[in-house]
Amino acid sequence: MKPEDFRRNIVHEPSEFLAILERRLKTAGSSGRASAGARLLEKLSTCYQLVDGEFSRAEAFLRRVVELGGFHAELFKLEAGVDPREVLKKIKGLRRVAGNIYASSRNELRTAPGEPAAREAFRAGVGRLVSIYERNRRTLSAIRRTALEFSRMPDVEGDLRVIIAGMPQAGKSTLISRLTNARPEIGFYPFTTKDIIAGHLTVEPYGRIVLIDTPGILDRPMSERNPIEHRAVLAVKHLADALLFLIDPSPGKYYSLDEQLSVYRTVQSMLQGKPLMIVLNKADAMPPDELEEAREIVLKKTGVEPLVISALTGLNLDILKQRLAGLLKAGSRGF
Repeated sequence: MKPEDFRRNIVHEPSEFLAILERRLKTAGSSGRASAGARLLEKLSTCYQLVDGEFSRAEAFLRRVVELGGFHAELFKLEAGVDPREVLKKIKGLRRVAGNIYASSRNELRTAPGEPAAREAFRAGVGRLVSIYERNRRTLSAIRRTALEFSRMPDVEGDLRVIIAGMPQAGKSTLISRLTNARPEIGFYPFTTKDIIAGHLTVEPYGRIVLIDTPGILDRPMSERNPIEHRAVLAVKHLADALLFLIDPSPGKYYSLDEQLSVYRTVQSMLQGKPLMIVLNKADAMPPDELEEAREIVLKKTGVEPLVISALTGLNLDILKQRLAGLLKAGSRGF
């Protein structure tokens, strides 16, 4: 599902909804009907249709999140603080309640003995319908916020999805901007990347590789990680067909080699045997002997021969692209 597909299911904030309702009620029932009761019925119907329309969009969004499961379901839970299946059940119940209120209010209005009674039935019905929306403003706001979040996500559909992971300031954003058409914000301090960024690399005639730049993951327990780090973990867990783990061994690194290798082991455990490549970045910032020492340490501690690159200067990026293309051609069997 493309991110823009979520936009049609974004509900309004309660204040926006009330403003829309007020405008619609002013014009509803002004079509020249002879009966005051008929005009009130039209206004009541307008109110119900607006309320049900909001709940309907919320239900459609939640159904899709539940169907997609995995990354989307867990990201919803992370953003909203509740399981989407529970919220879906609640929204379906609210739609039924709103429908019952409309049916009973319409019946009361139709059988009202006079205009004063009809107006009272109308006011009561509208009040009860609006009350449902207002009492559930927190739930609806959470749904809106998450739908907006999903609609702004990059397109991660492709034939091979490769996560670029690592600790903050390892050079992930620079690398993805050099390999693909993505243009992430590049910064010189930790946590510049707060969102998931995707770039696409076409390998004719085999298909499209999607490279996904994730926020940096720190070496600490899941319970202590912030929402930015949790997004990165979810991307690794649910989106990766393969993974590039980027390590910064340079003298100016923010985190020690041991800290970065600890995070590597955490990420490796999430992949469940999927292909993984270790990349030593910032070779341009290191003396050759120190770079070789870092390469040997990584090889000894992981059993994986790292590829040495410089995302800044382009060193060995042609080799990296060849390996990615080979992985696509081989059907994700391994680098």
